[in-house]
Amino acid sequence: MFENLGGRQRVAPQRLGFGNIPVPGTKAGAIVSLGLVVIAWFAIPVARPFILGTVGLGCVVGLFLRWLHSRE
Repeated sequence: MFENLGGRQRVAPQRLGFGNIPVPGTKAGAIVSLGLVVIAWFAIPVARPFILGTVGLGCVVGLFLRWLHSRE
């Protein structure tokens, strides 16, 4: 009824797509991020509302955090 899981070999999950690209928080990372957004904008038209929404929400949150930190 119960399976012995101790004898199995563990298999690492597969990683696909751009999920493994580390993007640092530098100017070079900003260029890489913008490049990926431009590629997604032209390659995946269905994703355009999502891209616009995330950019808009990111701007609102970024401006709020900038305002919050400037008060200190």
